[in-house]
Amino acid sequence: MGKLAEMIYNDLVGRRGSSHDTAQHWKTWTERFEQVCGIKEKYDRSDVVKFLAWERTQDFSQNSINTHLRPIKLLAQIQDWPFPKLSMRKVRDEDITRTTFSKEQVISLIQMGRQLLTPKEISFLALSTTYGLRREEMSKPEPPDMADGKITIHTIKGGPETTHLIPPEIVPYLDSFSPYGKDYMSHLFLKMLYKTGIRVGAGYGWHSIRRALITDLVLAEASVINMMRFMRWSEGSIGKELG
Repeated sequence: MGKLAEMIYNDLVGRRGSSHDTAQHWKTWTERFEQVCGIKEKYDRSDVVKFLAWERTQDFSQNSINTHLRPIKLLAQIQDWPFPKLSMRKVRDEDITRTTFSKEQVISLIQMGRQLLTPKEISFLALSTTYGLRREEMSKPEPPDMADGKITIHTIKGGPETTHLIPPEIVPYLDSFSPYGKDYMSHLFLKMLYKTGIRVGAGYGWHSIRRALITDLVLAEASVINMMRFMRWSEGSIGKELG
């Protein structure tokens, strides 16, 4: 039993008179929190967001997530740190069920894509998996500008225009980039999935790669400010994206 889980278990059974079954259930989810966020004397909002990001990768319903957070709220009381109540109200069912690729699916798409996709299709895949581009950001009338080893992305939804270095690993693939219109991009994505043998349900698109990248950045403990800049979020959308 982990340190935090033992703390929760003993508090429930010893101080609050809870049943062993209840204490065992809460212990299990405290152990999950401990595995995702590590053992600390106190936690903060970024730790809870990281745990939520992990929960989303497991496809739990909102009701299940609320249940899993109850022992974490108790942990906050015991350790005397503020549990971020406001952020919990932003984790809605529509956010939990948004289509997101797993890290393994993205890796498979890249590996199979190198073998089976056309050079132009690979260029879109390279942009999407490196920068998390929305379909509009890869399309006419304002596709990304690439020159002198840098890429400038014309952001939609009120976010800032951003410029990034281009990793040398993807430079050869970007030589074949030529933008399509926005409406064709969804068809192109499904065509690429079919060619690489990746089968998914309805609702998957370029945004599913973007969300996979966001999840990976959260789990890697990237700062919110850096994520906001890199993912090209406006200040108004940051709360919705991270919960």
